[in-house]
Amino acid sequence: MTDVTRISGENEMKNNRVGQITTDLIEAIGAVCVRHSVTHDEYRNAVDFVSQAIDAGERSLLFDAFLEANIVASDPTKTTGTTSQVLGPFYIPDMPLLADGVLARFSEPGERLAVSGSVLSTDGVSISNAELDFWQADADGRYSNFSEGVAEHNLRGKIRSKSDGSFLLQTVKPAQYTIPDNGPTGVLLKSIGRHSWRPAHLHVIVRHRDYQTLTTQIYFQGDEYLATDAVRAASDDLAFPLCKNEDGLSLVFDLVLRK
Repeated sequence: MTDVTRISGENEMKNNRVGQITTDLIEAIGAVCVRHSVTHDEYRNAVDFVSQAIDAGERSLLFDAFLEANIVASDPTKTTGTTSQVLGPFYIPDMPLLADGVLARFSEPGERLAVSGSVLSTDGVSISNAELDFWQADADGRYSNFSEGVAEHNLRGKIRSKSDGSFLLQTVKPAQYTIPDNGPTGVLLKSIGRHSWRPAHLHVIVRHRDYQTLTTQIYFQGDEYLATDAVRAASDDLAFPLCKNEDGLSLVFDLVLRK
């Protein structure tokens, strides 16, 4: 490769978005290495650690726990509407539509929870026929398809908003849980003084052909792990009060989509 060709290739890389971000990332890591006098042995240990996490099946978990919340928070395309949240590692696509809105059958252990609200646009217009794709942990903090002893596809399903934008989901209150912490990700969390607990929450993806897809999580006011969420995703604007009634618990919130 001639010097001219090499320089031209370098300039092309720097002028595209991938090149710009990669260059800045390398420079930022370089600055950290200089500031902390990182040794070559420490660098090799870091490479080995990432390899161990991937070999342990924790690739998504590792990056979700330490980076995804930063990416979601810095995304300039999501400035209005309901706050976006991390997708997390427990999503399963193509779950069935629940014609009756019952996510948790009455044999499901746990405190009954009625979830309701409306799907709206940022200018307050009701959005009908939006698809709400819900999934959650059970009353023991376990996710179907990922935890032993849980029926396949349990507590996973979709509903649609009605003509006035309203929705109603019948389920049980999910429990707080620890993200998998016996492997490399858990070791790293402990080493920097962070616990592995997540506050109780519901996951939902809202889709409509005329609006931007929203991926978010809904939390409960008063949860002890809201401020110290293991993946640093929980936010107060997504925490809503649980109300107790003769049928169990109820939770009300709106989901606001951007055009």
